[in-house]
Amino acid sequence: MLKEKKKYGAWLKSTANGDVINFTIEGKKYNMWKNKYKKPETNQPDYQIYEDNYTKPEGTQPIVNDDLEF
Repeated sequence: MLKEKKKYGAWLKSTANGDVINFTIEGKKYNMWKNKYKKPETNQPDYQIYEDNYTKPEGTQPIVNDDLEF
């Protein structure tokens, strides 16, 4: 019996700190950044992956201010 292959998606986003690839595997979110400190002669990775631990604070609302005068 063949084991079914799992497929995951990733999204490329441009930020002020450079391009980041966001993806989720089995409910955990990750961010992948290009390794800015990599030197060609070393065996350092091309990318560094960080677990995304950000959670939106409860009860927060977007700021909307319709009172601005122009």
